[in-house]
Amino acid sequence: MTAAEFNILGKELQQLCTSIPLRWGAVQNDGTDRKINLFRCGNLQQLETEIAPFSEEDQHYFRRRWFLWKCSQVDEYLFYRQANIRKNPNPKDHAWDLEFNGSLRFDVKGTVVPKQFRDRFHTDQEKKLIEFYYRHQSKGVRHHLQNRLFLVHHSFSKPERSIFLRCHWTLKEQAYKTFGHRLAKSRTAPITHLGALAKCIFIVETKAGKCLYKIN
Repeated sequence: MTAAEFNILGKELQQLCTSIPLRWGAVQNDGTDRKINLFRCGNLQQLETEIAPFSEEDQHYFRRRWFLWKCSQVDEYLFYRQANIRKNPNPKDHAWDLEFNGSLRFDVKGTVVPKQFRDRFHTDQEKKLIEFYYRHQSKGVRHHLQNRLFLVHHSFSKPERSIFLRCHWTLKEQAYKTFGHRLAKSRTAPITHLGALAKCIFIVETKAGKCLYKIN
């Protein structure tokens, strides 16, 4: 991704998140996914053209799927445009996404706070969250213990509003730069889980409109 591509895509995603339902409305499923090749839609206009023949429910489903996928690409870009971070040159290699300081590699996973934690959630629960994420990870290709960097989005105002945090690029860029700097200076340390290394970056809305990041 280039800076020019980010400027265009970043704005498209911010526009899109205001027009899709805050809730899924349907769980992710192979049956709906097979209707189009979502990953061939490089921009919002291509997506809208592909999904035009489908029901409103399916359109919302694909918009949200595409939104989350593209947000993950932007997240990685905001990391690897830093000097000490590089992306995996092999897009088919699912073992890792980013390499920090020439040695530490992470698979990056954008996620939210699980329902079980929301009533009494605090960012100090990082270790418990990491254990939960590994325990409930996908049973697909990436189902193995690899180093993970979890980007945890949560709104204390209303959990469904976490979707807006997914494309809060200004805040995220600050968070990712801080994380990279602290990691390089050994001011933050990954948590070990069954031999894998993991860490959380929290992107939170403390109340409507007030957002911040937290790195333990």
